[in-house]
Amino acid sequence: MSPARRLATLRWVIVAVWLALLITRIVVVSTAPSVDLSWYGIVEFGAIGLGVVVIVIAVVRTATARRRQADEALALAIRRIDPTVWLVPAAPTPELRGVIDEVRPDTHLGSRVTWAFGATEASLWELDERRATRLLVIRWSRVVHVGLEDVADGVDGSDGSDGSGRDGGSERPGRSAGARRACAVAIHHVRPDDTPAVATFFVRTAPGSRRLLGRGPRLDRLVADLARERIVA
Repeated sequence: MSPARRLATLRWVIVAVWLALLITRIVVVSTAPSVDLSWYGIVEFGAIGLGVVVIVIAVVRTATARRRQADEALALAIRRIDPTVWLVPAAPTPELRGVIDEVRPDTHLGSRVTWAFGATEASLWELDERRATRLLVIRWSRVVHVGLEDVADGVDGSDGSDGSGRDGGSERPGRSAGARRACAVAIHHVRPDDTPAVATFFVRTAPGSRRLLGRGPRLDRLVADLARERIVA
């Protein structure tokens, strides 16, 4: 049964329970008007509250499952093209959106993307109407530096930290000091026309998740792996 089908079934089961409680109250009031139903009211309110909580949790879980399925479908499509790449679920920074708007004006970058890192290049992918679309390609031979930067957070669901209590590094010039910030991976490279450029992106905690990684061992390890790929290539 699909997540949407399970959610619909659960919703109708809860509605049926509520309807049964309502019918029971009507029958009792009609047959015995003098009966004290204060305890029954507590049961009804409890059932309503529990049902609402269950439905909200189910909706959240269904949305997460749909996002995970989309990420897995994109990963499968990428690996059909190159099975040797390793994939990183990501979210675009406002800066990366500007880069994509510049190179592909007809493309509106979504909130979830995937980076594929291979032996010779790094590529940015997005699932566009069930079709894997490669939006940006950076060859390792053109990469100058890979590091971490604190940039303005344009993605919902991020607190910009991993609970370590450490805040980010230096701010980019021109950014507001009061702006919400998060830690992003920055790939400094040289375009084919020999102009310098940088591609920044947030790293999501897992496929299907909207939460972003903050500074910590996982991001440090990722940056080290990317730097090693640049050197080896």
